[in-house]
Amino acid sequence: EPGRLPRGRVLVRAAALPGALEALFDASGTPGGAAGEALLEDVALLAAAFMETLASAAVDLRLEAIAHDACWKFHRDCVPARLLTTYRGPGTEWVAPEDAAAALAGQRSYGGPLHALPRHAVGLFKGSRARCGSGIVHRSPPIAGTRRTRLLLCLNLPSAASPEPWDAS
Repeated sequence: EPGRLPRGRVLVRAAALPGALEALFDASGTPGGAAGEALLEDVALLAAAFMETLASAAVDLRLEAIAHDACWKFHRDCVPARLLTTYRGPGTEWVAPEDAAAALAGQRSYGGPLHALPRHAVGLFKGSRARCGSGIVHRSPPIAGTRRTRLLLCLNLPSAASPEPWDAS
């Protein structure tokens, strides 16, 4: 049921990750059981791997249930790196570096090669802060009017735009 999908954003350190995720799932009314536990465990594993890979003590974690055309424009994220995975619905679309300029210029009229992450696949995308003018050009797949809901996990390094750190107290 889309209304009970986990959603929210939290800045969290590795040690507090399990409690923060349980609180986020509980606040969303996400059912427990095997499926809910498997999803929670997968999110925790990806967040821990992201922090380890990028040598970060914390992660800015966002889970979104999306039923509209979120981030439909081709763009590069203004971050050093971002992890994306889709648990429900169509995956993030991206273009090869040689097609980036055409996709950015054409937007909705772009008709060149387009790739999509399969559901449950993990994309670790370099953003424009890694090096000026670099980063994977991508977008959320257009789903407005399809009655589909995506469940997207987005992981970033902490930044000035991150929420306040999660506190279990």
